[in-house]
Amino acid sequence: MLVAGSRVRGATLAYVFFEDLAIAGCLLGAFAFAHHGRVQLLRSPLGLVHAAVLVAGMKAVFFLAGLYEFRHRPTRRVFWRRLVTGLAVVSGVAWVNWCLVLDERLAWLTFLVAFVPVVVVGRVAYEWATRTRRFRKRLLFLGIGREARRTAREIIDLRSRDYEVAGFLADSDEERAWRIGGRPVLGTYADLERVVAEQEIEKVVVAVPDRRKHLPLDPLLRVRLAGVEILEEPRVHEETAGKIPVEDLRPSWLIFSKGFSQGRLRLLTKRAFDIVAAAIGLIVSAPLVLLTALAIRLESEGPVIYRQRRVGQGGKEFLLFKFRSMRVDAEAAGTPAWATKDDPRQTRVGRILRKTRIDEIPQMWNVLKGTMSFVGPRPERLFFVEELRKKIPYYDQRHAIKPGLTGWAQVRFRYGSDDSDAVEKLRFDMFYIKHHSILLDLRILLETAVVVFRRDMGR
Repeated sequence: MLVAGSRVRGATLAYVFFEDLAIAGCLLGAFAFAHHGRVQLLRSPLGLVHAAVLVAGMKAVFFLAGLYEFRHRPTRRVFWRRLVTGLAVVSGVAWVNWCLVLDERLAWLTFLVAFVPVVVVGRVAYEWATRTRRFRKRLLFLGIGREARRTAREIIDLRSRDYEVAGFLADSDEERAWRIGGRPVLGTYADLERVVAEQEIEKVVVAVPDRRKHLPLDPLLRVRLAGVEILEEPRVHEETAGKIPVEDLRPSWLIFSKGFSQGRLRLLTKRAFDIVAAAIGLIVSAPLVLLTALAIRLESEGPVIYRQRRVGQGGKEFLLFKFRSMRVDAEAAGTPAWATKDDPRQTRVGRILRKTRIDEIPQMWNVLKGTMSFVGPRPERLFFVEELRKKIPYYDQRHAIKPGLTGWAQVRFRYGSDDSDAVEKLRFDMFYIKHHSILLDLRILLETAVVVFRRDMGR
């Protein structure tokens, strides 16, 4: 799931492979230059391990800096910010390792002289290549209604590497003068074949509100037989935005749609992963847990661990544990209130805990007990659930699987603080419930680390 289309995916995989080779080459070449042609790192098994750890560490820094976010094209400002940050951190780590630990100043300097230009030129070349028309598939939207505008704007606003919106076809001549997201209405449904040929369209997205009356079946069949792919708007929206438009769902879609798997093997692997990861996490974080508990206790009176009832799988309530990040009287009025990003009820320590997500470490005990999973929809309180299920269609479907420490909505959407945010989070949660797998879980965990590491870096 690097990117949606085969062209960009192929180019991305090829680029990542050659960048790995280039980084390894710069590393070994620097040591060879510093030691008159002898690569000291390769003279022992320990040296080989050292070299592998160095390359892996550099790749991890690049990942955390956002340099492996290939789904969408970043703005030039964000691109250069990420690139400079990644190069600066890698250079600093290499300096500590080679100059202070190994006393290899010449190797470090040689590495930088080769490494920085190779990465910069390679990244700029990749960005230029994937911005060209050759890599992006041209879409034509059949329809100009709410669904068509919604998906087209997602593609345009998210700066999709894979798709380019060529334009729209309207139902009547009166709508020819419209422009949607800066893209023109190129004609009516009757002009389908002409527009497909003139604009070199590769995919037609059907977003016609009433297909029984308005769908141009014969022209669609002819362009399909000519090799143009015909797609339904919800599928393109799901693929591009990584969410499912729940407000347009019909029961038949949920019944007949692929996905939503709850196979025994998937459940066993997910539970095994949760147990191992939670046990390791609790052991590794033990010193941090003690320091956090001490900080909370020193700042204010009250319990260190906050217990709260949340709604879990199947709509059943469970007791959730987390470090207390708010004042003891945060809900003195007795009415539950949404937590916000910069909630004034937070304590000074609590503000840090929330930004770094340290406050959620105790939930690994929930994972170990089996009331939560590492990845899944975030659990809500019963008060909010009862309100939201009245307002939002299919809201209870998010309880089909266990809630998680982190989730697809958490890495794709800002901090939710009202009903409209709950709708948007549900769109992402439904996408996860439909597509959940061990690979998607790992991706979400990695992206959670990215979100925490570069909270203010932008997309």
